Amino acid sequence: MFNILCWNCRGARKKETGNFLRHLIGEHNISIIGLVETKMETFSRTDVDKLAGRSWDYCFQPLVGRAGGILVLWNCAVGTFNVTFQTNQCIMGSFRWTSSPSWEFAVVYADKDRYARRLIWEDMSQHHVADAPLVVGGDFNCIMSQREKKGGRPFTFNPAASDMGEFMNANGLIDPRFSGPAFTWKNNNDAGSRIYSHLDRFLISSSILDEFQGLKAGGKRTYSSWIRFEDVWASYPRAWQLVTEKWKVHDTGSEVAILQKKCQRTLKALFFWSRNKINMLDQLKGELDREISILQEIDCSPSGLSEAQFESLRYKVQLLKATLARIMTWWG
Repeated sequence: MFNILCWNCRGARKKETGNFLRHLIGEHNISIIGLVETKMETFSRTDVDKLAGRSWDYCFQPLVGRAGGILVLWNCAVGTFNVTFQTNQCIMGSFRWTSSPSWEFAVVYADKDRYARRLIWEDMSQHHVADAPLVVGGDFNCIMSQREKKGGRPFTFNPAASDMGEFMNANGLIDPRFSGPAFTWKNNNDAGSRIYSHLDRFLISSSILDEFQGLKAGGKRTYSSWIRFEDVWASYPRAWQLVTEKWKVHDTGSEVAILQKKCQRTLKALFFWSRNKINMLDQLKGELDREISILQEIDCSPSGLSEAQFESLRYKVQLLKATLARIMTWWG
């Protein structure tokens, strides 16, 4: 089994996008990724290496105008992805991992216009192989019920929702729901006129749930057992202080033996200081993740966030981005 990520990243070239993406890959052992709204006209091998790493291959659909753009990434060590078709709204193909049947996987960035969006439902239906497991993820730009919207005008089941429902029924797709905040998009208006919607989702073949219900995955980060000097240490005054302290210790023996002792003692001290530092950053990251999740849940509730809570959420998100940047600089 493999883990899939779909993310409306709102700009794949941003440094924080790469930081957070690599964090998600490590935390959840991701094998295949769909990014939408990349806002990029071109995408190169170098861009992929910076974004996810050298072990990832890719397929790219450029933006149209100032919006859009789709990127599919897959870990070559896990499997292969063969593109069936791609448009400015979708990249669809088959993903085969080691010694297992292939699955169809589609990443969607649906148009806001109902008639343009209906074309992508038709294209996917035409290219879908009957009985093949299908996973569709991304930004659908469509809500299906009142519980997927908060604020603004009340929801009505309109022709756009009907089109999407027909697509799901024709291809045996279901929305498995997810844990976490109930809404994936909101406008930037003040609290009195704020609108929330559930636009990003996964749709999967019912056969997938039948086969993999209750399945869980996990993993942990591993570190090298040998010690080397990390360039990032030189950016911390405490590291310079440690080097000075350990180098001043008196040693005996030949010049070569003295140099070796000083290097070993200094590197060992830097290693344990570094390990404690990264543990503190990891702990801060975990705390921020939990606090942000709690505030997001409140934000999606009928009462919403107070102004103080809203400012707290913005601050914690910025702090999380900064913390991830420091972690990625350390171990990147």
